[in-house]
Amino acid sequence: MVQQSRGYQDLGFTKKDCYNKLADLKRSMLNETDAEGLFGYLEAKMDLSDPTLFAKYAVDDEDRLCHVFWSDIASQRDYTCFSYALAFDTTYRTNAFNKPLLIFVGVNHHFRTTIFGFALLMNETIETYVRVLHTFLECMNGVIPGVVVTDGDNSMKAAIQQCFPGSVHRLCGWNLCTNATSNVKYPQFTKAFKKLLYRHYNFPMVRLMECSVVEI
Repeated sequence: MVQQSRGYQDLGFTKKDCYNKLADLKRSMLNETDAEGLFGYLEAKMDLSDPTLFAKYAVDDEDRLCHVFWSDIASQRDYTCFSYALAFDTTYRTNAFNKPLLIFVGVNHHFRTTIFGFALLMNETIETYVRVLHTFLECMNGVIPGVVVTDGDNSMKAAIQQCFPGSVHRLCGWNLCTNATSNVKYPQFTKAFKKLLYRHYNFPMVRLMECSVVEI
């Protein structure tokens, strides 16, 4: 093409333009294959086996997929019964594109994990989380959870404040223990910290245990 144009100056596009065009082609291939395949699967599931399946996706200004959320009727019924506590579990590297899969999790009356829905995210910005949480509320008839448990992600925290203003936000105990074990190299402290975190105490006993942990 350079020879036909008689030099780079008359080529009509730059090297950057070429890379941008290739990126657009890759995105279009994604839209036509993986994304469309996912939407086709969800639509087929709604038509054949689960007509009450809730599925919704959003795209950005460049028509790129932002997120896709889905929840079946069993998950929706479980949330109706066990909506007091909601936890967010963000799992990474679950797909070829290295995008986070957000799992909405709760606990039933047998203290067993129950799943309320899934969301595949393209990024973890506040805007994306807000969109997903609004979609979740739309699916669950606007029922806001009483308590929300997360790993402390700042974007998620900001989105929860916007979408679940009446919910109590708490940090995940597992993340707290992991951080304590990683940053405090005293086995006695981490043992006492876990005991204080997971066992049930009345308020005076909690204060007493806190003092004993600090003294370690």
